[in-house]
Amino acid sequence: MNYEFWGGVVVGAEAMFDWIPNTTNTFNTTNANIAAFPGTNTASATLNSRWLTTATGKLGYAWNTVLLYGKAGGAWVGANNPNLTVNGGGQTLTSSTTNNFGWTAGVGVEWAFAGNWSARAEYDYIGLQNQSVTVSPGGPFGGDTININNRAISMFTAGLNYRFGGWGY
Repeated sequence: MNYEFWGGVVVGAEAMFDWIPNTTNTFNTTNANIAAFPGTNTASATLNSRWLTTATGKLGYAWNTVLLYGKAGGAWVGANNPNLTVNGGGQTLTSSTTNNFGWTAGVGVEWAFAGNWSARAEYDYIGLQNQSVTVSPGGPFGGDTININNRAISMFTAGLNYRFGGWGY
């Protein structure tokens, strides 16, 4: 929802829900220097995000049929707890922080090209909090805490819009 003031200044608010198509991120590690467990030990952690929701405020400027804008607000990601495998076997996690909220900021352009039709392109950066999991005692990685940093998402969207009712951004 946008409102255009006299002079071309546009303010608005938007809530967006997206499915995330490339959802699996796997991190692997190998450690051959664990005295209690000789040989090569490997661990693999998999994070799976399913959806992304943002709620943002928008501020822009419209020239005739073109709107340039910036936006900022909150972001939430629907993700499961990480799966951890050590030497091919599943591991139990004793604790996990699954903070799947953060912030978002973006820029975009929208062009009204025919009647109530417009097209837009937008870039959004989503900054999420770090995540950590602790492996259950026992085994080569037992009791270790695994930190998952830099969970940011960069997203480009393009859209075709139809506005019901009157014209204007």
